Amino acid sequence: MKISILSPVYNEERHVEEMIDSVRAQSHRDWELVFVDDGSTDRTLELISAAAAADARIRVAGQGVRMGNVRAFNTAYAASTGDVVVLLAGDDVIPVDSLRHRAAAFAGVPLTDLVVAFFKLRTFSSNPQWDGMVLPRGDAASKSGGSITMTRPLADLVFPIDESLSAEDLWLGHAAEALASRVIELPHVVLHYRMHEGNSHQRAEGFEKMNESTRRRHEAYRALLGSSRLNLPETSRRLLEELWRAEEARYAGRTTRVLFGPDLPLIDRLALASMSDPLFYRIRSRYFKLLSGRRGR
Repeated sequence: MKISILSPVYNEERHVEEMIDSVRAQSHRDWELVFVDDGSTDRTLELISAAAAADARIRVAGQGVRMGNVRAFNTAYAASTGDVVVLLAGDDVIPVDSLRHRAAAFAGVPLTDLVVAFFKLRTFSSNPQWDGMVLPRGDAASKSGGSITMTRPLADLVFPIDESLSAEDLWLGHAAEALASRVIELPHVVLHYRMHEGNSHQRAEGFEKMNESTRRRHEAYRALLGSSRLNLPETSRRLLEELWRAEEARYAGRTTRVLFGPDLPLIDRLALASMSDPLFYRIRSRYFKLLSGRRGR
């Protein structure tokens, strides 16, 4: 089973070699690492090109053009050839058995089926407030980012990602879960997620910046609802409608409407409410480690 690892990178010279080393150390050996350099201005392209020259399983599928993260993911996917598809950011690393756990999840599953598997992640950071969290808490698995693991037929349905979006994770997580004929959730930690001030999704920014960046991420709900290509089932559409309804209230600062309007689980409404008001957001930021990972996504 060949696993394609899609990795758009932009100015990741500090971390990308560590990421590459973690891929090359995998106990599951049948993989390809498909890079797209998103117009880096540092040594990122030099470093990934050197890695590609040293290992035929590593390829640089695009370089030198600032296209944005979502288009870069689409470019990487179009160049990939594996039976199973995963995502990996240039500043993260994967534990040695990450790909083995993912391959094992599909053992006995026809790779022609529409199957997605979700796992857990562990954070690491020089900031103690962000370090050492296994997410999500409890029995749930993460349904975004580097946890998502799809058979190629399912990936063919969810790609390309809408390029009007600022991020890939909500589109891919919701679309894959909605369209899959089988959803697998396992407790293995398959990603070590680096939390630092350079993350695309910032945790240390002030309320105004957070409000705008969260709005951009949550635009995925509206884009998914507007996509005629995906043909989402009605249950998924209803969930996305409620999420977008909650986002409209959150962005407008209508905390009471977030808490009592949308037909969503209480934990989701509380999480969104904590990002709807500067005071609640300060409380959320102060107790980030205590509160994180409780939504089960």
